[in-house]
Amino acid sequence: MSSYLHLIKNEHMKLFKRSTIWMLIGIMIVMNIIVSLFFKFLFNGIAFRFWDYIEVSSYLLVVIEIMCILVAGEIVSSEFEKGTIKFLFIRPVKRVKILVSKYLLVLYIIILLVLLQLLMSSILGLIFYSGTVFTLDQKNLIGLGRYLFNIIEIIVMSTIAFSLSAITRSSVFSISISILLLFTSSAIITLLEHYNYQIGKYLLFANTNLMPYFFGQPLFEGMTLTFSIINMLIHLILLAIFSVVSFTKRDVHV
Repeated sequence: MSSYLHLIKNEHMKLFKRSTIWMLIGIMIVMNIIVSLFFKFLFNGIAFRFWDYIEVSSYLLVVIEIMCILVAGEIVSSEFEKGTIKFLFIRPVKRVKILVSKYLLVLYIIILLVLLQLLMSSILGLIFYSGTVFTLDQKNLIGLGRYLFNIIEIIVMSTIAFSLSAITRSSVFSISISILLLFTSSAIITLLEHYNYQIGKYLLFANTNLMPYFFGQPLFEGMTLTFSIINMLIHLILLAIFSVVSFTKRDVHV
């Protein structure tokens, strides 16, 4: 366990020494301020409450998702592209531990950015709509539920980017493919659902959004919460196997 903590600490230091992560956090802050001012102006004089703003702000999580994909898609491949991977491999640490530590850091970044987004939304919501915090109804659960369930979707997409990064060792490829899937998967699933192609329920992206099981209904007949969770776990385990095999077995030329 201590070796994992040391590796994660090392990865954390490397990530936060770079300007990229601070730029992403800065973009988040500016983005939230602009959006909050826009909605304050747009709904001026209209009954718009704190929890309405929390729910609306949850749609900004797609930007957080892209940010997490950027981090996950280059955290492994950039080591190969820069040649710094040799400094990791000369240490008396198994390659699988190095890979797992990088993935744990990705999960940490996901939770950090999502919580930071929720914190900023709450602060701005209190500034503009403080008088409506205690007006409780189902919107409270929907707004917070979007944050909770979007973490699952972000983890899945970031895992895909991370796996592609480990397998292909190309930051550009892993990031671009992951972002392409992010913006096209929903359209594909919608088409399959519209024409009632039941095979669609077995696809990963039809199961990443668990919100319909609590606030709506599933896309395809026969889908259940258990079915979606098992579907995601199978895909994630397969991605993990491919990543570990590629990272630990292939020769490294740097």
